[in-house]
Amino acid sequence: MTDTAPSRILPRPADLFRLGPHDSAHLPAARVAVSVVAPLVVLALLGHLEWAPYATFGAFASAFGRGLPLLQRLRMQLEAGAGLVACVILGAALSSLSIPDPGLVVVVAIVAGLASLVSDLRRWSPPGPLFFVFGLGVCAFVPADGAAVAAAAVVAPASLALALLASGAAALTPSGRRALASETGRIRRRAPRLLDRRRTLVHAGICLLASLVAGLISVAAGFENPYWAMVSAVVPVVGSATATQLVRAGHRLLGTLAGVVVAAGLLALQPSTPWLIVAFGVLQFAAELAVMRNYGLTLLFVTPMALGMSALAGPVDIGELVVWRGVDTLVGVGVVVVLLLATHRLRTRVSPGAPSPAGRRATTRRGRRHPAR
Repeated sequence: MTDTAPSRILPRPADLFRLGPHDSAHLPAARVAVSVVAPLVVLALLGHLEWAPYATFGAFASAFGRGLPLLQRLRMQLEAGAGLVACVILGAALSSLSIPDPGLVVVVAIVAGLASLVSDLRRWSPPGPLFFVFGLGVCAFVPADGAAVAAAAVVAPASLALALLASGAAALTPSGRRALASETGRIRRRAPRLLDRRRTLVHAGICLLASLVAGLISVAAGFENPYWAMVSAVVPVVGSATATQLVRAGHRLLGTLAGVVVAAGLLALQPSTPWLIVAFGVLQFAAELAVMRNYGLTLLFVTPMALGMSALAGPVDIGELVVWRGVDTLVGVGVVVVLLLATHRLRTRVSPGAPSPAGRRATTRRGRRHPAR
């Protein structure tokens, strides 16, 4: 190993605080916020806020396909949304069967691996199994009965439909109609992108193993919400460079720790249900504004929203809630960092017949080859 090898693996501390471009995020952020909050308002009016997780994860389909033309975005949201709805219904069904926690952890881990694989193959954006692990985990560990399963089968698809409507609303504006006509009036030819099958499979394996180990550690330690550790264990796997993945792990840990402080302050105010839903809308909007700029900053807003969902069902022990969220995150991040470092050589080895990174850079400079899109 050369002296410069550590620089290719370990990130620089400054990378944790680097901000990406704003990239006109207001419209996508508003779209996601409306998609998430509107179903909660309906459930509050119906007096069934206990179904909030089913609605929320169906609505998270609106986060997919950001920046894509309308039809491509809707297609991706429909694909990913169908997976999210399936996870919600499966989670409610597993909960109704009173399956022991270790069994639930195994199922969630298998879904983590499968979702990672499908996400890479379908090139979903955002990539990775985060939403699917989170949705399945929450719904599987929240108590449910047969009626709740039926509710999940109705509420989640309805929220998905609302998300698709919110995403397609741009076609109602004059500029949106012109863009849609332009998109449908020509054949879109996209250059095929070489899929690194080994990396795809390794990522899926890491997601499965990391979430399984983190979840079982949480169960063995008696943690109440092992899916928090499982979510933290799959988030950093996104990306091809180990240094980038470790930055994401750092973002997950530091952003969550900062977010639990904000959550504690929000919950200490004991907001009423209407104000809590308004806060969710503001937090979701802020999270979507930040997600492309800095993932750690995003968690400053996502964490209070995630913990605030527990308050919709009634009073919560704020201290216990925020402490265990931090501990679970530490477990998940610790497990995945070990696995990422252990598999660095496997994931960065050049595939047979593929040009080396140096070769790709050289041919790009000579203008003979363009980077895969």
